Amino acid sequence: MRILMAMQSLAMGGAEKFFTNLATALSERHEVVCYIPALGCGDPMMKRRLDGLTVHSIPLFTTFGYRVFYKLTLLLQQRFPDFDPEALWHDRNLRALHRKHRFDIVNSQLMEGTRQVCRAFEHAKLPLTESDHGDFVMVDPQHPRHNAVIFRRLDALICPAEANRRKARLYPWRENLHLELIRYGYQPSPDTFTALPAEPGAITFGMVARGVVEKGWEEALAAARIVRQRSAHPVRLVLAGAGPCLDQLAGSLTAEEREWILTPGQQENPEAWIRGFDVGLLPTHLAGESLPNSIIEYLACGKPVIATNIGGIPEMIHDAGRLIPLGANGRADITALADAMSELQDDATRAECHARTAGAFAPYTMAACVAAYERLFSHLLDPA
Repeated sequence: MRILMAMQSLAMGGAEKFFTNLATALSERHEVVCYIPALGCGDPMMKRRLDGLTVHSIPLFTTFGYRVFYKLTLLLQQRFPDFDPEALWHDRNLRALHRKHRFDIVNSQLMEGTRQVCRAFEHAKLPLTESDHGDFVMVDPQHPRHNAVIFRRLDALICPAEANRRKARLYPWRENLHLELIRYGYQPSPDTFTALPAEPGAITFGMVARGVVEKGWEEALAAARIVRQRSAHPVRLVLAGAGPCLDQLAGSLTAEEREWILTPGQQENPEAWIRGFDVGLLPTHLAGESLPNSIIEYLACGKPVIATNIGGIPEMIHDAGRLIPLGANGRADITALADAMSELQDDATRAECHARTAGAFAPYTMAACVAAYERLFSHLLDPA
């Protein structure tokens, strides 16, 4: 099967990580070509994940080059409102790739990439699919505007959680859209290296995520401070990620707090840190939260999870941890988070949750994910 996979860029995030996971796994059995026009704006760690695959990009679209191109486009559109040079560029590139490779099917991820392929192949007999990451929450279903081409052209929307599929039904899709449920896949590393130094007797709470406010870094830190104050046992907190929010939090720590709070920065191999956690945290309030990769990684490493009760998270954790509510401010309830952390300090309670992590992770194996994608692709190519 010849598969085109499209995404605008490769920032550090869960959608991008799944894109690279899926592209790499599919390439073991199929011909996979990636179209990532703004690859030059992407994160170096994410780009390395596609080493060995065929990737096409636009060399001009570096961080600086794309900024200049965007400003020039705005100036041109003041005189010619309907002129979109970037769209024309994508159309030409995508159609040229199709003439060269004769793709059987297309999979795009995140809305910008989907818009590009739907526009370029609007009149082509080529099945177009999108892996949803919750970004449709940003679109008004009554006024899709420049996203209308997606709703009239996409053949299949692949949702990672039932929560995503419920939201997707609100949008004005073409009548025969395939609305599929295929959970993200993840392949645990065979490596057993642990980057976190052992601290006998201490309970380690850890969080690995994108360094944006919406992931709940501030709430995790506030709750950990409460737990440490009221606990008779040593507490350690690991906040692994990168971004302005996390940098600011790290800078606000006192000298005493730096002795029990670790901020190792962005990690190419987060599993090496997660293996040293006792409990994984994700008090996210991200509006489009779907199936966070962080939680899948915690479960893959056998770690109980405490996370907010939003998006597809309740479908993931079951009895392998604790769900906490959002507070009146729309963010994780810090008191509830601290209470759940205190509860999982108990060895027996934590061991009980740990015993259920293997079952909670089972739906997220890469093999199951790839097999489901292959079944859907085959059905779209041959509905009979």
